[in-house]
Parts: sequence; C-alpha cells; structure tokens
Amino acid sequence: MKRTSNGIISFWFQYKIFLVKKICFVVLYSVLSLGVTHAQFVSQYSQYMFAKESFNPAAIAEGDMMHLCGIHRQQWIGMPGAPVDTYLNLSMPFTINKKSFGAGLAFDNEKMGLFTKQFVTFQGAYKMKLGEGILSLGANLGAISIGFRGDSAYIPSGNDYHVAVGSDNQIPTSQVSGMAFDVSLGAYYATPKWFAGISVLDVNQPTVHWSETQDTYVGSMWYLTGGCNIPLSNTNITLKPSVLFKTNFVNYQTDADLLLDFKDKFWGGLAYRLNDALIFMGGIRLSNGLTLGYAFDLPVTNLITATYGSHELFLTYDFNISLEKKKNRYKSVRIL
Repeated sequence: MKRTSNGIISFWFQYKIFLVKKICFVVLYSVLSLGVTHAQFVSQYSQYMFAKESFNPAAIAEGDMMHLCGIHRQQWIGMPGAPVDTYLNLSMPFTINKKSFGAGLAFDNEKMGLFTKQFVTFQGAYKMKLGEGILSLGANLGAISIGFRGDSAYIPSGNDYHVAVGSDNQIPTSQVSGMAFDVSLGAYYATPKWFAGISVLDVNQPTVHWSETQDTYVGSMWYLTGGCNIPLSNTNITLKPSVLFKTNFVNYQTDADLLLDFKDKFWGGLAYRLNDALIFMGGIRLSNGLTLGYAFDLPVTNLITATYGSHELFLTYDFNISLEKKKNRYKSVRIL
C-alpha cells in the first residue's frame, strides 16, 4: 500500500494498537470472569530438535558429557505484549552400580501480555539398553509460578464491550502471583539412525492461588516427537527430518522440519508449523563444544498484518568436568 502522508501512517499504527488492546481485553475478561483461570503456558521453540529436554524430561543427557542449553525467543516482533521466553537447562549423565542415569536442572522465564511464568524443575532419567538404542524414562519435579499485572490492565471506558467491568472482582486490579508444585513425565528412545518420544507436561495440572477468590491452573499438554538421519550419496550430507505434535485434546499443533547437515558441522533447513508459520533455521557446531543456531518464523496467517515474524536464538555447550588430564577433544553423540 502506498504511503501518502505521515498522518495516515500514524492513524494506521494507532488503529492497530487499539485492535490489539481490544482483542487482549476481550480474551482476558472472558477467561478471568470464569473465576478459575485456565492458563495454557506452553513454551514454543522452533529449534526443538536441539532441546528435546525442554518438553521431554527423558531426553536429558543424551551424550556422554555435561550439556548446557540456552534458548531466547522473541515472538511476534512489533506486537504489544507479545511473548518473550528464555529457557536454560544443565544436564549430565552418570552411572550407579553399572546402571545409567541422567540428571538436570531447568529454568524458564516467559512474559506474555500481562501474564508472567517462571519455573524451576529438577530432571531425572533412567536409561537402559534396548535393541540398537537406548530407552530412557524421565520425570520433572519442580515449582511453577504464574503472575498477573492487574495494575497495568487496559480497561476501556463506556459500554463498548457490554460488560460491567467495574463490578467483576475476578479481574485482579493489582500485581498478583502464586506458586505450585509441578510434575512432568516422559519416555524417549534413540538409536544412531532415529529417535522417538512421548511426554506429558504439567501432568498434575497445578493450581496457582492468587487470592481467596482468584486462582489459575495449568492444563496438561501431550507431546509426540520423532525423527531420523538419512545419509545421501554424498557422505558429507545428511538429511534430518523430524516432527513434533502437541495437544491438550482440545487444541493441537504440528511442526514438520527438514534439516540438511553438512559434515556434522553446519546445517540449515525449513520447517512448517501447521496454520501458523514458515520457519527458516541454520547453525554451526564449533570445535570447542559450542553450538549456535538461529530461527526466523514467518507468519502464514493474517497475523502477518501485525508482525513481520519471530526471532529465536539458541546456544549449547558440551564439556567434560573430569579432573583427569585428557586431550582437549570435543565429543558428542547427540542425534540432532
């Protein structure tokens, strides 16, 4: 559309802001007026194949070294109140009486509109040899905190929404927060050629109390994932397709990805999130154990009229904490 004047540009920008605020308020009121809020905080990562432990506790400690993973995601750039998420995970393998285990610690901090979410969880997994691969059974045990900035809520004047906002005590008018115990479970199987996993997050559907009359609870979310390595005639190149399906049995979302890996050092590829976005991603593995990756989500819905896309950056570091003197050599057997 041709821009004819600064006045038109300013009007269009203010009109978009008004629409976003109006939509957010209608959704907020519809949810909070139920008395008990159903908060579906599901972290969404385009590069999930590099951080499967973020949604499946059984996938921790895939390799034989300490593993540090960090992801920062800025969703829907330019849209007021869009989600911003930072995730950190540290995991390690160990053995007890010749049996293999994995242990980890994860932290997540997310802001979405007037809502905030943080969780800290301990991860544990038992690993056993099964056929050509390793079967892992894992669990997350931790605490989740959810807050709401009621003092910043946008409450319109007049009767545009046909609701008596001032008389509803279910909508907090101040900053509120609460904490609850949280449990997640998962199973994961991996071979050098393929992997598959199933998990359920927030299996206990924790309820967070804000006040005597205001609560919110987190519903369970199920994940199914799988992928494989397909060597090409050029031995330096490997195709790595994967898929991630998640549902709460009311809504669902599917990610389908295809990465091209060159010499197990560089990769690039495309992904499609059903009815949501086309994803471009790429990265590099460095010889010192560092791995860097970037993804850009391009909306394929009407959302593109309000945002040009989402950015996601991830960093992993694999290292050995053994006190014995060894050659400084990086080794990892992670599938993806």
